[in-house]
Amino acid sequence: MRTHPNRILALVATSAVLSACAPALAQKQIVRLVFDGPVLESPSPDAELMAIFGQGQMRTLHQWVRMIDKAARDKKVDGLAVIIESPAVGLAQIEELTRAFERFRASGKKIYVYLDAGENSTYALAAAADHVTLAENSSLFIVGLNAELSFYKGLLDKIGVKADMMHCGDYKSALEPYTRTEPSKEAAEQVNWLLTGIYERWVELIAKGRGLTVEQTKALIDQAPIDAEPALKARLVDAVGSFGDYARMLQKEFGQNVKVVKDYGDSKKLELPESPFEMFSFFMKLGDTVKGEQKPGIGLIYIEGGIATGKSTADFLSGTTAGSTTIRAALEAARRNDAVKAVVLRVDSPGGSALASDIIWKAATRLAAEKPLIVSMGGVAGSGGYYVSIPGDTVFAEASTITGSIGVVGGKLVWSGLMEDKLGITTTEFKRGQRADLFSPNRMWTDEERAWMQNWMNGIYTQFKQRVSESRGKRIKGDLEKLAGGRVYTGKQALELGLVDRIGGLHDALSHAADKVGLSEAEYPVYILPKPEDFAAILAKLFGEKGTDEYEIASGAAPPARFALGATWPAGAWSGMSPGGAVPSWLSNDPALAGAAPLLNGLAPQQARRLLLGLRHLAALNQEHVGLFMAWPMSIR
Repeated sequence: MRTHPNRILALVATSAVLSACAPALAQKQIVRLVFDGPVLESPSPDAELMAIFGQGQMRTLHQWVRMIDKAARDKKVDGLAVIIESPAVGLAQIEELTRAFERFRASGKKIYVYLDAGENSTYALAAAADHVTLAENSSLFIVGLNAELSFYKGLLDKIGVKADMMHCGDYKSALEPYTRTEPSKEAAEQVNWLLTGIYERWVELIAKGRGLTVEQTKALIDQAPIDAEPALKARLVDAVGSFGDYARMLQKEFGQNVKVVKDYGDSKKLELPESPFEMFSFFMKLGDTVKGEQKPGIGLIYIEGGIATGKSTADFLSGTTAGSTTIRAALEAARRNDAVKAVVLRVDSPGGSALASDIIWKAATRLAAEKPLIVSMGGVAGSGGYYVSIPGDTVFAEASTITGSIGVVGGKLVWSGLMEDKLGITTTEFKRGQRADLFSPNRMWTDEERAWMQNWMNGIYTQFKQRVSESRGKRIKGDLEKLAGGRVYTGKQALELGLVDRIGGLHDALSHAADKVGLSEAEYPVYILPKPEDFAAILAKLFGEKGTDEYEIASGAAPPARFALGATWPAGAWSGMSPGGAVPSWLSNDPALAGAAPLLNGLAPQQARRLLLGLRHLAALNQEHVGLFMAWPMSIR
């Protein structure tokens, strides 16, 4: 029997196709993601070094989202295995990550989550997955949200310090924690409407993710904590079992020999040569990798933490400070760099210095006149944080973002009680000039001085409102005076009032910026300015390369080489708070506040951090006397 040549060719071709498909059919690939520890807003030099040397990976929100989106496009990836342990993640970040999960699922792939236990934030993130496994004998602690405001007047009384404070705006309650022991009527009203908005958004995320109604979800929350088996019956989870059960379920879904990728998108660990000569050559080549011609891309500038004059700093316990000198230099570098076609300003700040906020506003406005400037608000962008956001062509906020707080506070600390009564130190002052001792910490203001201060603050308040009118224009809905006064809003409320333009996150802002300048969404590079200080930058300093010159005076020439991909990150060293009593330098350098340091040692870490954040506000106010602060810190959990 003869076989037709065409049939032979067809059999050969089919065999070849099946052979080529065999590996794909035999082995599927899933990416394992572990959410544990902080989800960073801006890059951390320490995190980069830890990753390079194989000591774990701490990612920024931007890195998490881009990695999930990359996996969605990657044809080799068939699904995500997500282990949620104890991540420090805010609701606005959860909203961003939830949309990334939704895009991944829209690509036809599934997400499988394992939870040892579910709390408010971790469960809200897990709810966005296709399948949730909860550890047996565990519980869901989705008990609702509560807000806590800390008041420090009693503490200041203990150390003999008085707070002489003023404000513009009935709802501008930022300094109440230092002058009161409980919130004013306006402050309580404000917290309640914020908490309602944030609670409704949190419930909405859970209900949408689990296919429940809002009413069903609220009823279950009121029954929480909910043990594993009842949670399964209520459709809050899809399975109850051990991690081994979860692993076997993945094998059943993707095959016994499924390939689990544990380091997808991570920085590669450095393999250091043993020879000193080879190591020197290796370091030199590493430094060269940051140089080269730039492709057209989007600039990304972070304004994170309190806003202050000078350079940006960062410390582990009390967080980061966005320095106007650093931010202004980054905005100017982005404006002058031809490779940066548009800029996204990521703001996660409760405000701070009025002067620093205006310096950043001017630099951002100048950039916006030449290139598209898109703003992405994080968890909070209020007062000075809102001030620096308004130059944006388009302002994105999450539904749960806390923003607004258009108002001014001012004041000083009077520590004569500490110096004389507690320490036995007396002071005699001599002056030339009627108001030379206006900000003296040894006495309260006179009526005439308070009137002068109020007039000064009123001028800053008027300027703040003028900046909003100039930048937002007709987008503001209604009377700005009624929207200001220190009133604080959620992102959803701010959208309705025209204080922001769209609901969305950093990914949406970057995509919008890319669309405005015609860049392909999957291909454009994102240039972080100032560039985080990585291992190569540290080596460059060791070998004599100068750091960033934030005061460079441009002549129209191209930006300096070190601004090619952004300035180096001027992170301040953490001086720490140890059991021996060492405290951050900004605290120890202020006699009025240093007296509070010993009291920190007896507090739980979360309480100590909250108190430090509050004291940092006071330190900034004690330096500049007028500020654009929010009622912060407010702990919502």
